[in-house]
Amino acid sequence: MQSPAMITLYDFPTSLPNSCISPYVWRVRFALNIKGIKHQTVWLEFHELEKRMKELGIPPSEILADGTPRYTVPAIHDPSTNTLISDSLKIVQYLDRTYPETPRIIAPGTTVLNVTLDWAFRQNIFGLYPLLAPNVVAHMNPESSQKYQAILESRVKMSLQEFKSDEALQAKLWKDAEDALSIANSWFKTSDGEERLGPWIMGDNVSYSDLIVGSGVAWIATCSVEESEEWRKFETWNNGRWKGLWEKVKPYAQVY
Repeated sequence: MQSPAMITLYDFPTSLPNSCISPYVWRVRFALNIKGIKHQTVWLEFHELEKRMKELGIPPSEILADGTPRYTVPAIHDPSTNTLISDSLKIVQYLDRTYPETPRIIAPGTTVLNVTLDWAFRQNIFGLYPLLAPNVVAHMNPESSQKYQAILESRVKMSLQEFKSDEALQAKLWKDAEDALSIANSWFKTSDGEERLGPWIMGDNVSYSDLIVGSGVAWIATCSVEESEEWRKFETWNNGRWKGLWEKVKPYAQVY
């Protein structure tokens, strides 16, 4: 098969290192890099995502229960097949199907297991969202920052300034997040405490399960910024498991 034309990956920018912070975009970026598929990133401002994606003809990522289409990144355009597609799982399924000569990411018969892992890991990791989001707010352009801040404030039910001033609440959220990730940590061990991992979650080869967990850790690393106080706190949890997983996927984190 001929080398594919340059795929465009759509993301939204920040001024943080690597710019990308979305765990769902990280999954697709990891997959493209693991597969060695040439791609470029086109940055769409966060506050304009729906407008710009409609203009580009990108389909919605999902249809909400009330019938409202939801437009968000990641999305790709593959000129080799003239395909526009959004939603991280759908994109990786497409890449596996369209470029079978590249390393397969989703093992046959594992889609339901991956969806379950995705849901479970999200419950355990996204307690960190209100602790990391203020740093994202501070690293966006004014209009995107305002929209992102409004989402954060709706989640925490107080103003950003009130939240940042509430040290007791932040301490509780850090403790809750550490406890939640300790539950996730137990998935990687047998009942008698032995490690059940191979080099990767499903054995010798990287899989979508690794992208689910790795993208969550990438989200923490990029939102908090490595070497920050927040990252130094996080990297010690569960005997360094999450830092170790980040180091495994980091070679595939190049942003093009």
